[in-house]
Amino acid sequence: MKYFLLLKRNLKKKSYICMLLAMVILVVVFKSMSYGDASIMSVGVYAPGSDETTNALIDSLNEDPGAIHYYFYADEKSLREDIDRQHLTEGWVLPEDMDGLVAKLASNDFITEKIEILIPESGLSHLLGREILAARVYRSVAREVLYNYLQSHVYDGLITDEEKLNIDKIFTGLPLDDSIFEMGYVDGDAGASDDSILLMPLRGILALWLFLCGIAAAMYYIQDMKNGLFAWWNMTSSIISTIGYYAVIFLVPSVIVLWALYYCGVFTSFTREVAALLLYVFCIIFFSMILVAVCRKIEIIGILTPVLTIVGCLLSPVFVDFKELRGLQMLCPTFHYMCAIHDDYYLRTLAVYAVLLWCLVVLLFKLPVKMRQVFKAHLL
Repeated sequence: MKYFLLLKRNLKKKSYICMLLAMVILVVVFKSMSYGDASIMSVGVYAPGSDETTNALIDSLNEDPGAIHYYFYADEKSLREDIDRQHLTEGWVLPEDMDGLVAKLASNDFITEKIEILIPESGLSHLLGREILAARVYRSVAREVLYNYLQSHVYDGLITDEEKLNIDKIFTGLPLDDSIFEMGYVDGDAGASDDSILLMPLRGILALWLFLCGIAAAMYYIQDMKNGLFAWWNMTSSIISTIGYYAVIFLVPSVIVLWALYYCGVFTSFTREVAALLLYVFCIIFFSMILVAVCRKIEIIGILTPVLTIVGCLLSPVFVDFKELRGLQMLCPTFHYMCAIHDDYYLRTLAVYAVLLWCLVVLLFKLPVKMRQVFKAHLL
């Protein structure tokens, strides 16, 4: 009954309601953005020629754009103007004789004409665009290399049109994948769609939000303790009652996380999601209890909040995964939670992490009691 009353009391707090509504609004915005253009780059293409290689490249871009949005221009001047105005991430100016370019590349001859890449500024997008273009042209170059090899080593320099047609059919059936963007799960789930590419950071954002909820819960606990809320509850000496206090605070945020994952289409399986979320919530609860035991003042926790948030973002693969910090990442519960969704190993490490934090909580709760007993014994 007391936990139900505590839940009603929390739902009357403006700060608690604002914290919940902020995430709900963010999730709805994320989902609405996924209905729009899912491209992560916009590339302008000017192809003056109409040879076989040029047509094959354009067909490839149209049929399988991936996460790139391609715009085709009738003249080079318009493409350069849009690049200068930064309407495009980059532009590709193809030579008029793409067949000749591919033939020279395949035979390792000196190249006079090249594909020109226009960029508004140098950066990661330039490197990414170059890799995408090379992957698209690779099929034509590889086919030409195959022609040259068969003509010189198999057909003694003479190859008929019929034999060339048969080679084309065989080459077309080869499993050459020129797609740069393809996402899948190590546990065998199906690959994600373009919507999921946009929503990839959502799970990490939700995990960090839960971590901030834990810091807020620690502040609520200190404030309620100062206001005498626990005078009739005997909270300070009962670990289980304290965990129940935090669990009530995390009840609604946990439901919001599960709803957000399901609503945005990144929900995996019920048992895995609930198991990982429960372990992660217990880790945050224990961390909040340790934070209260060590700091004991709202002001100190407020000062540490930006530091803890920045550290959590750096050590968690929310936007960028720094593999050089893998040793430090193992100290962050958010890292274990995000990896546990598709890896049983990290689900077990998350459980171990929760047990270790529980042992530390018990030590911090029991140590002051033992110290008071020893001090009282000395006085007597």
